[in-house]
Amino acid sequence: MDAELPRVVVVGAGSAGCVLAARIADRYDVTLIEAGRPVTAGRADRALDAAVAHPETWALPARLTDDIAGRARPGRAVGGSSVVNGGYWLLPDAVDLEAWHDAGGDAWDPDRVRAVMRDLGDRMQAHPSPATHPVARAFADAAGGSAVAVPTTIVGGAPRTAAEAFLDDRVHVRSDCRVLRVVFADGRAVGVEVADADGELSVIDADEVVLCAGAFGTARLLLASGLGPAGMLQVDSVADLPGVGTGFSDHPTVWVEWMPRPGAPVPGPRPEDEHGAFPVALRIGADGGAGDALEILACTQPPAPEPDARTLGLIVGLQRPRSRGTVRPASAHPLAAPAIAYHYLEDEADRAALRFGVRRAVGILAAPAFAELVEELADLDPATLDDDALLDAWIVRHLGSAAHTCGTAPMGAADDPLAVVDGAGRVRGVPGLRIADASVLPVVPSCGPVAAVMAVGAIVADQM
Repeated sequence: MDAELPRVVVVGAGSAGCVLAARIADRYDVTLIEAGRPVTAGRADRALDAAVAHPETWALPARLTDDIAGRARPGRAVGGSSVVNGGYWLLPDAVDLEAWHDAGGDAWDPDRVRAVMRDLGDRMQAHPSPATHPVARAFADAAGGSAVAVPTTIVGGAPRTAAEAFLDDRVHVRSDCRVLRVVFADGRAVGVEVADADGELSVIDADEVVLCAGAFGTARLLLASGLGPAGMLQVDSVADLPGVGTGFSDHPTVWVEWMPRPGAPVPGPRPEDEHGAFPVALRIGADGGAGDALEILACTQPPAPEPDARTLGLIVGLQRPRSRGTVRPASAHPLAAPAIAYHYLEDEADRAALRFGVRRAVGILAAPAFAELVEELADLDPATLDDDALLDAWIVRHLGSAAHTCGTAPMGAADDPLAVVDGAGRVRGVPGLRIADASVLPVVPSCGPVAAVMAVGAIVADQM
């Protein structure tokens, strides 16, 4: 690498970081820092990697609601969440693209963003799911022609990762390395302090630092570095940025579980190797009409499969949530996990939409198309379905997260008091520092955000 090129440190080798690092590698001396480790391409080898090293996801303590604890599990590997997701690849709707255009300016022109995502999809080898799995066929029939096939990036039995698709030897990857904080000189970002696997601390100097650590990882780094709401920080303030961690959004999910009939024609373990984990979806409004407030996914395996698991299910996702989450510093220690609160279902409209979604999912499973597959629902009786209060309580007990967090450091116009970055990812009032990951998307899109997150990396890279 030409030593005269300006040096950029990219923090986080996930879906956005891999794209950005590769896209600027001809113009910069790029070091890509990742807390996780590289993984091999095959699923069996990946499982071995996880067993002998560390898991490929974080397990960050979080509150789904005030009463329900959970875990945030973003990817922790070279390739980030693209290593562990289900291979889902849908592009955002026009309403999302227009919102990003309003927030980010001309670089976020919807036609340009669509073109970028199409190119990224080609690199990720996104392709239509065959939708021939018995569950997919039954789901499509039961949905009455409204179901859509979900493109997938599963190649050779495992999701294709951003690292496989984009990284090459132009980018120096420093894995198994934790970033503690951003280093400043005279108010400018000039590098990062890191801890290697053996605990040795050092500073990596840079002409520019780009945070691509994911919505929670980037928020943690900002707060640990003195960037965030001044009254909330537990370290000296470098810049008062009220929008850091104050209103993120994510997709709450509910797993509607069912027991297959004995002898039902449902393939055995790991059927997504052939069919994709989520081959078909139904996207509807909150009351069942046209819209994208709800997504019901046909699943070919449980979310956490076990060798002897018999149950399958449908995932009901609330795609246009009104409730907003927060990320707060829990400690002044730079490696302490932040305090994450999703605040799911605090808005009555969210609860009403999920009630409708669960009832619609049950109706799909009760349709004649599923008669040869479904023996019974695993944990949902008619009395609960018929009573709003009982169903609300059931939903809370079965509540999960799609792990699609966006908006912990949102982009916006210069007159937006909560905007943390502009459309080029530049952090307000902090020269030398950019953000390029899901943090900057002001609101989570109505579909899984992997294509959008990669597009963030590309669009920011093209403005550097």
